[in-house]
Amino acid sequence: MKISKNVEVLPGSPNTLIYEGRVVVDQGGKNSSLNLEAEAQLATHGHMDHIAGLLTNAGKKYLPREDMWALSLLGRRAMTYGFSSAQSTLFTYDLVKEEISVNSSLPSEVQEVKLPGHTPGHTGYILGNVLYAGDAFFGTRVLEGFIFPFYVDFWSAMDSLKVVKELLGSLDNVVISHGPIYEKRKMVEVLEFNIRHGERLVSWVKEAISQGATAEEVVVKVMSKGTGEIKPTNVILNSITAKSILSQVARDIRVESRGVVYWG
Repeated sequence: MKISKNVEVLPGSPNTLIYEGRVVVDQGGKNSSLNLEAEAQLATHGHMDHIAGLLTNAGKKYLPREDMWALSLLGRRAMTYGFSSAQSTLFTYDLVKEEISVNSSLPSEVQEVKLPGHTPGHTGYILGNVLYAGDAFFGTRVLEGFIFPFYVDFWSAMDSLKVVKELLGSLDNVVISHGPIYEKRKMVEVLEFNIRHGERLVSWVKEAISQGATAEEVVVKVMSKGTGEIKPTNVILNSITAKSILSQVARDIRVESRGVVYWG
């Protein structure tokens, strides 16, 4: 799908951006098996659904420095689930098991935009006046299903949304990894939805701890507002975002027989 003279996007989860047929960003998911013969492969961050392109023979392979933990499977698990072990049915996102090697230089035509929050090093790239924002924000259906956007630092992620909003005033468009590919006006609407959703999420979390709750109890309560299935892995992942929110909004944090309990 062409979105500008020099930029093409291959729909998927993640969507994959191709610039001038030479630079590829976030080749993963169903697009991971495609032979794109890129001169450069870039990943916005180190999660396993975004890094398959780094296993190719591209001349330049780039991963943000802060996400270098993703070069090993153990590191990827640690930052995705918060722990690792030999084997577990909980590791449903172990999409890339190989060791990865990268080099550290970006192609000169790529402008790097730091958008931390989803991961420590999460980075957007501007190519041909289009911003590939990766997982800085998500499609509305993704949020309605999962309720919790996966952010290891929720508050930094909210600040990153402000950066994207400001940048969009001077760019032709923005592409996200998980969600639809729209023209600029509708993408701005999706961004605004993410900002409002983040504000609602904080209020839902505050409501969930009015009588005290653990992080996992908060997740289950809040996820009941969505359309997605409440599975063990989803609760584990969403607990990471919940703890980031709770650390700021809880008025009291106690250790009780059921664990760490947050009170509003």
